Amino acid sequence: VAAPPGARCPGAVLTDAHIHFADLAARDPGFAAAYAAGPYLACAASHDEPEFLATEALASPGPGRPEGLSFVSSFGIHPQWAVWKNADFLAELAASGRIAAVGEAGLDSFGDRPERVRTRENLEAQMAVFEYQLELAVARGLPMLLHVKKAMDLVFAYAPRLRRLPSLVLHSFSGTAGEALSLLERGLPAYFSFGAAVLNGHKRAEAACAAVPPDRILSETDAPWQPPRGQAFCRLEHLDLVVGGMAALRGEDRAGLEERLARNFASAYPAAAGLARAGGGKP
Repeated sequence: VAAPPGARCPGAVLTDAHIHFADLAARDPGFAAAYAAGPYLACAASHDEPEFLATEALASPGPGRPEGLSFVSSFGIHPQWAVWKNADFLAELAASGRIAAVGEAGLDSFGDRPERVRTRENLEAQMAVFEYQLELAVARGLPMLLHVKKAMDLVFAYAPRLRRLPSLVLHSFSGTAGEALSLLERGLPAYFSFGAAVLNGHKRAEAACAAVPPDRILSETDAPWQPPRGQAFCRLEHLDLVVGGMAALRGEDRAGLEERLARNFASAYPAAAGLARAGGGKP
């Protein structure tokens, strides 16, 4: 019997296309045990070397995780801090096979800080590190994880080059339904990931979530960032609410959507196909 949209199906694997393990652990020290009890499967993003090493260490046994956590990792130069400090470390990770995707990389003209105002200087700095990461991902055959805020026009401008990627995940997709479909029509291997925006009354996110083709949709938390309204921070457990909200918006059976999200996760992040199961086990 299918569970209603708001109820998690017993034993189902929930997939989180974008989460920050180290940042979440600082807010919620018990999250690793909850993940291990799962079952969950996630792509854990990092932006600097200490964060990546702390995240990677969670794959080893520890308190509440006797087998270690099972997940894939991404590493990137975030557009909100478009500096070259970690470029060499990123290249080493990509060469050694320690990451499943490059990112989150991208473009951010949200305007909430001086470096995120769309000026020629800011765009040149962001585009330089973005293009470096794009070429690295293409050369290594890695997916790319994108952060895009008020810069969807630039994603379209880069479309011919983005088509060379094995897959492309637009995390916390902020574009319109039409833009999502148009990117796919241009031949981009794109997946569109949705988080708490679908719970918070964001009409654009709701419309895009409802319209994205079944084989191109992903779920995420971005935890501890972008929480459901009224929450101090986003928790791993909020993924359950996100998936329920997505099922309601799409008018889909919850169990069927969970299965599809898991298949899409494995397609978007091919390295995940080698994981035995979420919340324990090894690749």
